[in-house]
Amino acid sequence: MEEANDPNWRDPQSAQWNLTVERQVTPTTIARVSYVGMASYRLPYTIDLNQIPASTTPYTVPAGAFVAPRAPHQNWLLLMTSVSQGNASYQAMKTQLIHRFSHGLSFQGSYTWAKNISDAQGTDAPVTFGGEEPYALEIANRFNLREDRGNVVATPRQRLLVTGTYQLPFKTGHSGFLKAVSEGWNASTIMTIQTGQWLTPTISPIFDQSDTDMIVRSGGGAIARPDCVGNPVPSNQTSQNFFNLNAFAPTPAGAGRFGNCGLGILQGPGMIDVDAGLAKRFQITERLHLRFEASFTNVLNHTNYAPPATNVSNPSTFGVLQSALPQGSGGNRTGQVALRLDF
Repeated sequence: MEEANDPNWRDPQSAQWNLTVERQVTPTTIARVSYVGMASYRLPYTIDLNQIPASTTPYTVPAGAFVAPRAPHQNWLLLMTSVSQGNASYQAMKTQLIHRFSHGLSFQGSYTWAKNISDAQGTDAPVTFGGEEPYALEIANRFNLREDRGNVVATPRQRLLVTGTYQLPFKTGHSGFLKAVSEGWNASTIMTIQTGQWLTPTISPIFDQSDTDMIVRSGGGAIARPDCVGNPVPSNQTSQNFFNLNAFAPTPAGAGRFGNCGLGILQGPGMIDVDAGLAKRFQITERLHLRFEASFTNVLNHTNYAPPATNVSNPSTFGVLQSALPQGSGGNRTGQVALRLDF
């Protein structure tokens, strides 16, 4: 396998625009609604210059040859080339409510509804060839880029983010030790609720019917996709049946085409993550202070599942939620307590 860059390579370019309407609700609270758009051009993706168009003619390699006679470069197997021809379109509506510090409370809440479509993301995360810059996974069909245009994996459709701090109003009416211990506590939180990331159904390359030698091309990153024949969301969605396996089927034998399932058509499990903290500063002397801090991730201990496997060739794992997200990224609850002496 050989890798190269297009000699006519051009750097990516983006154009952004937005429109915002803002209103002051109270002297300390602002409401804001925004439309945000961005178009990206000349994004990189990888193609195999030795790929032939899909057809009903079997891909047959003569004895002693590297590739079929129809391949344009007979002395090479794969010619992986990074080109700058991809595009992406991001459109979003964002609402915000901002409360400046007043009566011990400050917070900011934002809700985003977004749609991010691209044909330059590959089917999965970027991969890197040794000594080269990151390449996107190979486009399955370089002769029809629209087949690889779909939802960008890392852009959730909906996302709610709330951050805030609150000075707890504990008042003892006493002085001395009781007052020092009970007053001056500060609570904080970061809450994230979002829909799942976008996933793509795949199938073993042995079931591919494009006659483009997908088994070999899968070694360069090309991904075979099945046909979509039904609703991928089961009527009774569970952790063991998050996607409907019966909604997918191998492309019919002799079809001479790629699978018709699109890129990023499956929505993985969402996430609910509430982090919280509690802190207090104790003044020991004029220059000596002791700070107590307690912080917790996923304080509700809500189970946030990692995306399931999406290879329909493995029915035992397809659409099965098997593991939780990592700690600190929506995983199981963790906590820590610290004391810090300032002088």
